[in-house]
Amino acid sequence: MNHLLPFLLVALLTSPAFCQPTQRSLGNYTVFTIPFKGDSITFAVVAKKRELNKRKPIFLFRQGSLPIPLFTINPKTNRPALTELPRTCYEYEADYYSIMIAKPGIPLVVDDAYLDTLFSSRSAPKTGMYPEAYQSRNYLDYYVDQTNAVLRFVLSQSWADPKRVVVAGGSEGYHVAIKTAYTNPQVTHLIGFSGNLEGRFQSILRTERMKGYTGEYTQEEAQRRVEALQNEWGGLCRDSLNTNAVEGDPNRTMYSFSHGHNPDFLLALTIPICILYGTADVGATSNDVLPLEFARRGKTNLTLRAYPNHDHTFHKLTYDSGGKVIDKFYNGAAVEKDYFEWLSQH
Repeated sequence: MNHLLPFLLVALLTSPAFCQPTQRSLGNYTVFTIPFKGDSITFAVVAKKRELNKRKPIFLFRQGSLPIPLFTINPKTNRPALTELPRTCYEYEADYYSIMIAKPGIPLVVDDAYLDTLFSSRSAPKTGMYPEAYQSRNYLDYYVDQTNAVLRFVLSQSWADPKRVVVAGGSEGYHVAIKTAYTNPQVTHLIGFSGNLEGRFQSILRTERMKGYTGEYTQEEAQRRVEALQNEWGGLCRDSLNTNAVEGDPNRTMYSFSHGHNPDFLLALTIPICILYGTADVGATSNDVLPLEFARRGKTNLTLRAYPNHDHTFHKLTYDSGGKVIDKFYNGAAVEKDYFEWLSQH
């Protein structure tokens, strides 16, 4: 595969001069590019171009963090596949048009070598891996506005049924999905998983504190690390719009995903809500309090599903007698089936 081709595609599709909506086929998908704030948005629908003739509900999925391209090329078939779309979506092609939106400034299509490099540097990714066009747009409100723009376009098409519009998201996408549902009255169902109710930085704080109870740190060391994070947050707030970073995400990204308003957004909704998380995902256990707050207000539109011993990516963990993880297996497909089953009942 020509490694330069994806980058040329991005340059073309994100040019401000590119102002008319377009659509084209890419394998078993239809790829749209629409204008957006002097730029553009590219998104994919799980349907061939000639198949967009039946009116169906919408399932829009917002992926997690990292500059991951929309498509990877399957080395066995040499055909593109949506990188992070829940696999169960393909089992519901008769019921929904599943949609994913490309991250800004990122190649549309890559081979596996790109992802291997990205994930191998996940613990401390360098800015060379994060293009400026991505860094400057990688914050909550950009993604929410992006999602709402896609929904406006999609719901104006004859093939979209506006009576059922599902927005789902995991990890970073949890936050995007929640605020999209809060700001867009056309959303009829919300699914969020593996997200910290309080925010991203708060999740880091909780995780460091918990290490003082699991024995990874002493209580004193955990306290020192918590205090260091509290001080770091103060500096981040003083420069919260900065989109530069030596490694990892810049201040604007971290600040935007640590806003703390998710409880208010969720409690304001009257549509069916499904929140899912693993109990071994320390930050996500903040969702434990949601039933209390919904019950306090007499609200019954929340379904909460916690998966014991599952981590952030829904791997089920096995521990030894000392509490150390000795094995794990991926159970995400079962979680996906659970929320699609929930959709069939709401």
